[in-house]
Amino acid sequence: MKKTILLTSGAGFIGSHIAETYLRAGYRVVVVDNIASGKRENVPPEAVFYETRNRHHR
Repeated sequence: MKKTILLTSGAGFIGSHIAETYLRAGYRVVVVDNIASGKRENVPPEAVFYETRNRHHR
């Protein structure tokens, strides 16, 4: 069974690279992001993605 990493803000530039690094190391990656400044397409397709809502972001 793979270990799982929960990564917040994983749709940004840095977060997406961190996700890729963990995936290459054999981890299961779960990304949670509100897409306030990142992009969905930055999230590696192998990662599980959950988009959240930020009630304070405009």
